[in-house]
Amino acid sequence: MLRTLITYAIPFLLPLMAYLVWVWYRIRYSKKYGGKAPVLEQGPWPLLLLLGTILVLGVLGTTAIMRGSPAGTSYTPPKLENGSIMPGRLED
Repeated sequence: MLRTLITYAIPFLLPLMAYLVWVWYRIRYSKKYGGKAPVLEQGPWPLLLLLGTILVLGVLGTTAIMRGSPAGTSYTPPKLENGSIMPGRLED
């Protein structure tokens, strides 16, 4: 579950969270010093979705590059030995 959050949810929602913090700051600033506060409904929603998607693809690409194994490596699946489960592993 945590891996799913780190890989997909946080990068996708990061631009939205940054925008909402900026709107919150600008509303407080406008109340204190005057001026027009931004309207949340008129936000750059397509741009935020695009940036979130780009961040998710960047995280997935980085994960694929950094966690890949060299060519010729074989995967040994998990198996049961002496009543305990031996985890899967990569072998040369």
